[in-house]
Amino acid sequence: MNGLRFVSALAIFFFHAFTLGREMWGEFTASSLFKAVYALAGKGHVGVSFFFVISGFLITHLLLWENQKKGRIHVFNFLLRRTLRIWPLYFLVVCFGFFLFPLLPYGIVTVHEFWRFALFLSNIDEIIHGAYDPINFLSATWSVSVEEQFYVAWAGLIGFIAFRKWQTYLVFFTVIIGISLAFRWYYIEQLRVIYYHTFAVMSDLAIGGIIGLLAFKKIVQDFFRKLSRWQIAGIYVIGITLLLLETKLFHGYLLVFERLVYALFFAFVVLEQVYATRSFYKIDSLPYMAKSGELTYGFYMFHCIFLYYWQQLFMRFGWTEQIGYFMLYLLLSFSSTYLLSWISYHYFEKPFLKLKKYFR
Repeated sequence: MNGLRFVSALAIFFFHAFTLGREMWGEFTASSLFKAVYALAGKGHVGVSFFFVISGFLITHLLLWENQKKGRIHVFNFLLRRTLRIWPLYFLVVCFGFFLFPLLPYGIVTVHEFWRFALFLSNIDEIIHGAYDPINFLSATWSVSVEEQFYVAWAGLIGFIAFRKWQTYLVFFTVIIGISLAFRWYYIEQLRVIYYHTFAVMSDLAIGGIIGLLAFKKIVQDFFRKLSRWQIAGIYVIGITLLLLETKLFHGYLLVFERLVYALFFAFVVLEQVYATRSFYKIDSLPYMAKSGELTYGFYMFHCIFLYYWQQLFMRFGWTEQIGYFMLYLLLSFSSTYLLSWISYHYFEKPFLKLKKYFR
């Protein structure tokens, strides 16, 4: 599962690397080859949807398992464990963006409002101010806010309501998906709302919750174990084709269903990677992927900071007119982000993570 998370982070990294500050690069961006690669990298924004599906799957499965093992869910302990994982790095980046970044060379005073970030409402702030603020690394926190809202709401529902029948959970998730689709339909002409608002994206988390529930009840395992390689390959071809044809297929009111379609494909990928016995590959078995997955949170939070600063450096020295400079920019951005993510995980995040054992 760690490998899948890192693949999602890589997709988002390349999406931002190709789209942020694109106007700074020279005439080589007009070539057919660059346009083709740009179009492919432009699909990387769906990596956030993949994150949400994985989160919904893992958290639901873990909470149901805890409920079965202990007879209840200790909501306070669960939220403390999530706090130890999310809050330190989140507030490090947020405080850097609001208070330190404006004082540094190339720094900018943000128009975002700190109080919303402090309350994990940065996705709402992004809807209000994001179009007017060039500090993208603050905008990147929007998905973390959505997940934090999900953790609080979902843990509270399972912990305090404790549905007796698993089918009730299924109905609950289905209702969430229906509400999300209705919300997207109502706000279909407000693209920032249907991309960032919690109600517009919670169907991803609900789809993840459904497969987490089905996996917990051991309903899907046999189906995936029996899939042949060609059946698996066929579904991947269909899913990837839908991603590549995104702008042609999903426009107008069809945008209502865009996230749902992708979330269903990502749900298949998650279950196939975990339970299929005839997979062409297992991401976690590839060299360094599982270990890199441990760095995903930091990699996601830091990558736009490095993209911004490397862009400023390349513009200052005039290194923007050749494709070789762009490749160097990608390499430096990736390697510096990866290095800081590794340092952050081992020397900043891990000390907090070790405290989770006291809240089991």
